[in-house]
Amino acid sequence: MYVDQLKKFLDSHRPLSEITVRSLFNDFALRYNHESNRIEGNNLTLVETRVFLEQGVTVKGKPFKDFLDVNNHRLAIDYMMDLIDKKEPLSEGYIKKFNAILLKSTKDDQYAGVYRHIPITIAGSPHTPPQPYLIVPKMEELINSYHTDIGHPIEKIAKFHAKFEAIHPFIEGNGRTGRLIMNTELMKHGYPMAIIKSDEQDTYYEALIAADNGDYSLIINLITEEVENSIKQTLSVIDPEWPIKFEHYFSNEKER
Repeated sequence: MYVDQLKKFLDSHRPLSEITVRSLFNDFALRYNHESNRIEGNNLTLVETRVFLEQGVTVKGKPFKDFLDVNNHRLAIDYMMDLIDKKEPLSEGYIKKFNAILLKSTKDDQYAGVYRHIPITIAGSPHTPPQPYLIVPKMEELINSYHTDIGHPIEKIAKFHAKFEAIHPFIEGNGRTGRLIMNTELMKHGYPMAIIKSDEQDTYYEALIAADNGDYSLIINLITEEVENSIKQTLSVIDPEWPIKFEHYFSNEKER
């Protein structure tokens, strides 16, 4: 896969300096926070998000909830990095913790980190999530199947993401929780974050609907493409001439 060639080429540049790693992470974390919240209706611009996170400055006329969601998402990313550092395996515990962090101090705080006990619908989607009594067995089955899946890491992460969103186990925050799980698992496998952009929202939702009908190719392709974009952005920072060197790198490999 092209994405694995890119990853191998990026890995050949490691270790990166601590300053470079920190700079790249801060940029990815900011853009990921902004885009993941925008998908869910947050109205802050990227600049407003950055200024709030760095300086604590809010913007007049913007809902307080938007700033709270951005701050909670920052805390969730901190928790994500802790999970990655500890190589914590995927579990219901860490999934619930993500949701609890995202919903802390919001109007849905009472439901934070707790599987829903009521039926719900997904706005604008033809899919109806399972009844509450099915959530626990479906989540257990989903996590077990993820751990036993021997497929390509990105493919199995993409499938997990689609199935998780179909279950929609929480009252609120399922999309953001699902994307945090996705990026935690990607980074544990050595890939950078996949930042699904808000202007790709329709494509993203169509991919989830297709997956619900048994076709996972769209969601796999979308997440793979975003991982590729993140690797390319990283390479562009550490070596602007990377495209030429990339071709030479694999040409030389073929000759060996």
